[in-house]
Amino acid sequence: MKLLTVLMLIALPLACFAGSGCTLLEEALNDTLSDDVSIERYLRNYHEFLLDEDDERAVTKLKQCFLQQDSETVDNVHVMLQTVYQSIWCSDS
Repeated sequence: MKLLTVLMLIALPLACFAGSGCTLLEEALNDTLSDDVSIERYLRNYHEFLLDEDDERAVTKLKQCFLQQDSETVDNVHVMLQTVYQSIWCSDS
């Protein structure tokens, strides 16, 4: 859970871009949260961004973490992302 918290805090500034037009980041976040996307498919989709085996292991653990969460937790992450997108830090001005 600590890893998840750290990753979300790191992704917070980047998440603003997803709500403002960064399709790739928005797809990556949706794929991370979706239980319809397997780890294998996830790795294939984002292979070009993984530099080495350490990256692959970290991304595998991240995806596995979300696959193990219940739907309420995943729904809460979606709510958090929408809150970030609509915050003053992500405003167009």
